[in-house]
Amino acid sequence: MIQSMTGYYKTDVEINDKSCNMEIRSVNHRYLEVKLRIPKQFRSLEDKLTAIVKKLLTRGKVDISINLEKSSIPLEKMELNLPLWEKINDIIQILDKDYQKKVNINLSDLMNAKDLLTYQQTDTDSEIFEQLFRKTIKTGIKGLIEMRKTEGKLLLIEIEQHLEKMKELIDQVPKFRQEILTIYQNKLKKNLKQLSLDYQENDPRILQEIGIFMDRIDISEELERFNTHLIHFKELLDSPDPVGRKLDFLLQEFNREANTLCSKANHTNIAKIGVELKSEIEKVREQIQNIE
Repeated sequence: MIQSMTGYYKTDVEINDKSCNMEIRSVNHRYLEVKLRIPKQFRSLEDKLTAIVKKLLTRGKVDISINLEKSSIPLEKMELNLPLWEKINDIIQILDKDYQKKVNINLSDLMNAKDLLTYQQTDTDSEIFEQLFRKTIKTGIKGLIEMRKTEGKLLLIEIEQHLEKMKELIDQVPKFRQEILTIYQNKLKKNLKQLSLDYQENDPRILQEIGIFMDRIDISEELERFNTHLIHFKELLDSPDPVGRKLDFLLQEFNREANTLCSKANHTNIAKIGVELKSEIEKVREQIQNIE
């Protein structure tokens, strides 16, 4: 069953006395792009948590936000990075000496100095928080996938309607074959008559010319390939695996066959069918841009 790349899910998760809430949303994207926001004290876990997402999803731009409940936020204490402060102090003294002018440092300057002030977590239950975030990610992704499946069902209904229309259009083409041949035969006769040439309708040269023309306008291979692509497309829609890219490739093949069909047939009605076919192909393309 196909999945949409669009979805949204919100959940609350608790382990022991620790709890957090999570929001996850995704939109269509050529590849998988994950943006994860977690409390700053646990940024060291970002890579591990992102890896979980990448195991469960294959495509889409995924935005995840995890926030701890106020009662679960671990206590922190601010510490001064003494080695860094000593280096800064040495620089200040050099400036004082070289410029013969006192350098004034205020609190905002210290706050802006990278890594000068560090935050140390006082809560020792780091493993519990990691378990909490892992469970939250897995729960959120599971909920998101269900939402994406629901959206995928709606996409499937619309895509199947367009495929059925494409099948109806392509099935109309064969009935114009004899008409194309008759038009060419009449045109050939008219040209020969205008040249005042004597000929027999079963003249080998005339039959050879007609045979060459029939071979040039033969569209049986295009029709066969188009129908084969339709069957393959429907099979992919029933696949449990992500198929968005494969479907996009097949649509390129559909479009190629439709163009060849119009150019080879050189017939007004078939040209109209070709235009309608390409319109339906484009509608399907718009839908599959959102399929994982």
